Amino acid sequence: MSFNSVLDCVASSETTWNNIITDGSSTYRYAELSVLISDIDAFLVKHGVTTDDCVSIECLNTGPCALLLLALLRSGFGFAMAPAASGIGELKPTPRFCRYRISAVGSSFQVDVNPDYNGRPTAKAKLYLRTSGSMGASKIVVHSHEKLLGNARNVVKKYGFTSASRAVIPVPIAHMYGFGAEFLPAILVGASIDLQEKTNLLKYLDREKRFQPDIAFVTPNLCEMLLKAFKTPRAGYRAFVTSGQRISEELFRAFDPLVSGRLINQYGSTEMGATAACDPGDGLDERATTIGRPLDGVELRIESASDLYCQHPYGFEGYVDENGEWLQKAQEDNWYRTGDVAAQDGGRISILGRADASVNRSGYLVLLADIERMLDKIDGIATSAVVAANGESKHGESITAFCVLLPGSTLSGAQIRRRCFDLLPHYAIPDEVHVIEELPALPSGKLDRQALIGGKSWLTTPLSS
Repeated sequence: MSFNSVLDCVASSETTWNNIITDGSSTYRYAELSVLISDIDAFLVKHGVTTDDCVSIECLNTGPCALLLLALLRSGFGFAMAPAASGIGELKPTPRFCRYRISAVGSSFQVDVNPDYNGRPTAKAKLYLRTSGSMGASKIVVHSHEKLLGNARNVVKKYGFTSASRAVIPVPIAHMYGFGAEFLPAILVGASIDLQEKTNLLKYLDREKRFQPDIAFVTPNLCEMLLKAFKTPRAGYRAFVTSGQRISEELFRAFDPLVSGRLINQYGSTEMGATAACDPGDGLDERATTIGRPLDGVELRIESASDLYCQHPYGFEGYVDENGEWLQKAQEDNWYRTGDVAAQDGGRISILGRADASVNRSGYLVLLADIERMLDKIDGIATSAVVAANGESKHGESITAFCVLLPGSTLSGAQIRRRCFDLLPHYAIPDEVHVIEELPALPSGKLDRQALIGGKSWLTTPLSS
């Protein structure tokens, strides 16, 4: 079934007729979608944009951008998505294979010709997504519309999306997590959707009260914020999904009761989409420490003792460069090396960290994620991040830890470091430990390790060492 058929079905169904897509300012009923999307089609034709062109979209969590995405999907456009610029120099350049760039201006759109367009013909019905770049330079990932649909159907089945669902999306739909794992699944069944652009604590609480969602896809950073604000458990959520970066076991256990034991840690990537997750009804220990079961058709295996590989029926087609030339195509057998280090126990897989996030100290290979797990076991720490800093220590490459505290904790960086002597071998003890209010995040919600390494100006609160 094509996106065109899907949209026609949900728009004509009596169960979805009055369901809505809202961003808090603009609201659209599913019954209106066909007409609204046709208006966008006419707008694009008026500006000379056809399905022979690949376009780039400045994609916000707004109603107009949601309609534009649906129009491009229904017509089979090839398009690249990017989050909106939040500051000078922060927006990635438009890929040279995109002829036009479309941006939202209030409730309408603006079409600009890409001055760097290289005239290269690009395949139709493809989605081009940039990886987060959390570990370095980002890549452009290619997905087919057909496999996006398959991935979305997998998520519908996993979390039980129905037309009665009310899905809140406070994570960017310009990334695979918000787009492929919640927005598209909700669209497939005609569920009501609340889009939140650049959400914060007050916005989420206000919109939660008004929209009354029963499923949410969030980041660990938002869980940290909500932990301070949720005074009583929320009984209305059937699933409260977190992804984008590692959520500490301590934060998971502290937050889970506040969503009535429905917190789920989903595993996935820009390349593979949604890959594995626990079920909402699984026990707390399983949900807090593992990624649960692979979604339908997905296989996971561990090689060389710890390297995690994934075979996904709806995975990516490969990577292209800014000119649209193939850098690397996905393997024919669809096995993909995730770059994560994992362990398996009784069929359950736990993610231990990134294979490329390690240092050599006193002749030992130290996974930074191992240090983070030990830090997270210290009472009073909500979450932590450890980076290999510039410089040398007596053990080798210098290590710096950043910790966010649970509400009420008064730990200092010095106190945390002293406790590390009881938890870690001497060569793995961080050279510096700092307490900060929150960890820096990329637009995707993943930890911005480059900001930690570079010591950027996001550190508005003095470090507590």
